[in-house]
Amino acid sequence: MSWLYDLGFLVFGIISLPHFVARLGQAEDRGRLLRERFGILPKKLISGTQGTRTIWVHGVSVGEVLAVEKFIHLLLERRPDVRIVLTTVTPTGQSLAKKWENERLQVLYFPLDFRFAVRRFFKALRPELLLLMETEIWPNVIKEAKSCKVPVGVINGRISERSFKGFRRFSGIFRPILENIAFFLVQTELDRERLVGLGVDPGKIQVTGNMKLDAFDFNGDGKREGSSLHEEWGFSRSDQILIGGSTHEGEETILLRAFRRLREGNPSLKLLLAPRHIERAPKVSEEVNREGFQTVLASEERNSSPFEVLILDRLGELRKLYAMADAVVMGGSFVRHGGQSPIEPACHRRAILHGPWVSNFHEIYRKLDEEGGSLRVKGEDELVFALKRILGSDHERRYLGNRAYEVLSKLQGATERNLNWIERSLR
Repeated sequence: MSWLYDLGFLVFGIISLPHFVARLGQAEDRGRLLRERFGILPKKLISGTQGTRTIWVHGVSVGEVLAVEKFIHLLLERRPDVRIVLTTVTPTGQSLAKKWENERLQVLYFPLDFRFAVRRFFKALRPELLLLMETEIWPNVIKEAKSCKVPVGVINGRISERSFKGFRRFSGIFRPILENIAFFLVQTELDRERLVGLGVDPGKIQVTGNMKLDAFDFNGDGKREGSSLHEEWGFSRSDQILIGGSTHEGEETILLRAFRRLREGNPSLKLLLAPRHIERAPKVSEEVNREGFQTVLASEERNSSPFEVLILDRLGELRKLYAMADAVVMGGSFVRHGGQSPIEPACHRRAILHGPWVSNFHEIYRKLDEEGGSLRVKGEDELVFALKRILGSDHERRYLGNRAYEVLSKLQGATERNLNWIERSLR
């Protein structure tokens, strides 16, 4: 079975080669990415693992890295005998995590899930514990951990509907793998139910909440920052700003149609489109131009040129730009993607609207919808109707934004709960 899996992973790798090459182009050090993904680690790092208690934490990209930051720093603070190796898959996640690196925190690329690469990693690191963020289930990594008698735990665990169906379809492969995981600290009751449905022992599962909520500051009101951002990004103080956050293909069309209808009675309205994948920005720009709107890319020199639509094609900016929004339409929710996180606009007390497909953040959106912190709309007509009301009422915007802030701030604390659980297992 191992050889069959390696062969299947190789075929998958060949198919995914264009995507891998694109990621390689994003890396600051391409040689290091290639070496570490094939399990070849720096000699200095290997020698530094001798005689230390090493915990290996893995998060795929920026979202997972941000979610685990507080956890890592608190663990290092409380346990001076521990050293952490944090791995990522994407260069963007790597670049962010590298900023925190110190003598007790090393940042590496995650090995490709071939047995030879994985074995090199374990031999070099000799970890005492492996923590996988969310749904990072890699068969060879987990099998090698068992061979090395390294317990594996899942933290901030999430089983999306898509993952659940996939695991269940290939239960013959994944059930034994899941049985080799020592514990699951999951975000919601739904995640627990899905794991039990996949055959996981209920005694291994704890519902501790979503660590991503702890990565954000729920202490400010966002007003001062939002005001200064208007001028910095070429908006006037009288403009109202609608943000399409982390949009996917097909959603820009819906937003542009809604935007055209809204501007008929509100000419000061501007639209900021932030594609989830910034490599789509040129294509999105072409669509906006076809619709006849004055358009500008964030990466371009604007020279105070007037525009109606700003397209965000720079990484790491959206999080702060939510502060200047009058309303935010969350991407990934009007197509069958599962929705993007509403946590960032909620931190800034922004009015949040979303479509019907939000399974990726099911519990968060359920709480927001039930307690008046967001609005669920089905399509263009409902979106236009809701936005007319929100943009036309300061009271409505403040109410929705404040409710979003209040609802999500009460859900914080997962990092502390997970940390306490892990500390007990380290004794």
